[in-house]
Amino acid sequence: MYQANKFFSDKLYRPFPEEVAPILIGWHLQTPQNAGSLLRLAANVGCRLVLFVKNKEEAVFKTAKMKYVAGVAYEMVNWSFCRSEDLLQHIPPQYSFVALETAPGSTNLLNTQLPDKMALMVGSERSGIPDEVNFHGQMDVHIPMLGPVKSMNVSHAAAVCLFEWMRQHLHLIH
Repeated sequence: MYQANKFFSDKLYRPFPEEVAPILIGWHLQTPQNAGSLLRLAANVGCRLVLFVKNKEEAVFKTAKMKYVAGVAYEMVNWSFCRSEDLLQHIPPQYSFVALETAPGSTNLLNTQLPDKMALMVGSERSGIPDEVNFHGQMDVHIPMLGPVKSMNVSHAAAVCLFEWMRQHLHLIH
C-alpha cells in the first residue's frame, strides 16, 4: 500500500454528491501532459466530469501520454473530448460557468464566493480561454500572484481554484 493510501485509509473524507460535484473544462489545451494532470486533479477533488474542448482542425491528444500522467485517474474519471458548439449539451442547466483567467473585470478568487454547482473553465497554455467564450451568468476569476512570476501551469491554477471551491463548499457534503 502506498504511503498516501495508508494515510487516507482511516480518514473519513466523503466525496461531494455527484449532483454538486464540480465539472472541469479545458479549452484547447496544447499538451497531453497537462490534460493528464487535469484528470488526476479531477480524481483528487471528485469532479463529476472533465471535458477537453477541441475544434475539428485540432489534433486530439495521444491518449497514451495522458494516461501515463493521469495514472489510475485515467480510468476513474468521466471525461471526453467535445467541440465548443456541443459543450452546453454536456453541462447540466443548474451549473454556473467560472472562467479562471487573467482578464479585465475578473475578480480575486480568494475574495469571491464560487457557485455551489461550478463548471470551471481553464484555457490553453498559450492563449487562455478564447475571448468569444462568454456564457450567460459566467463569472471570471483570477488567482492573485504576489511574486514576480504572474502565471501558473494550467493544472496548478485549476488545483488552486478547485480546492478553494472545496473549502467554500464543504457544507454540501451530507
